Amino acid sequence: MDQDIYALVAKYGFKTLHLRLLEIMRAEYEYLQTQFHTETPLPLKGILINKEESTKKVRKIRAKAPVATNPITVTEDVIISPQDNEIKDVIVSEKTNNFRDPKEMKEYQKNAVEAKRKENEMAGLEPSHFLTKDNLKQWIEIEGHTYAWVAREKSGCHESQVAATAKMMGVKSRISKKLGRTMTGN
Repeated sequence: MDQDIYALVAKYGFKTLHLRLLEIMRAEYEYLQTQFHTETPLPLKGILINKEESTKKVRKIRAKAPVATNPITVTEDVIISPQDNEIKDVIVSEKTNNFRDPKEMKEYQKNAVEAKRKENEMAGLEPSHFLTKDNLKQWIEIEGHTYAWVAREKSGCHESQVAATAKMMGVKSRISKKLGRTMTGN
């Protein structure tokens, strides 16, 4: 068999042989699908499973929709039940990102922090008035905001100062907790 393959490669070349093999396999696959699938063909995203696969355990499938220039990213979590072959839960989350690159994001953060700092100075407030343990615990741990958000929306100081103050007070963001678990393997 190897000699026959090498003879074909010598006569037609790798690329031509490969493309023709793909065409043949595609035609064979389509024919076999018509012979063995009595139901409608399965979607490519894998949202439904065959009855033969229904004996497998529940699995979670994550599908990402391709986005060209739209700044909204949609992800779907689909949980499939092996008993009924039905979709049990669909979670669609949208993440809007108004920035095209990190430079724009940094510039926005810097401008927003500066504006908040000026606003607080005019009101006679210091960043230390906002960076209390109770406030940080509420904003970071309970509401789930980032250090950058606290700096931008509340205190008007640099996010590293917010992070250092939170660390000193024993307040950790969800991101910091996740990183800590990743680093320790827990």
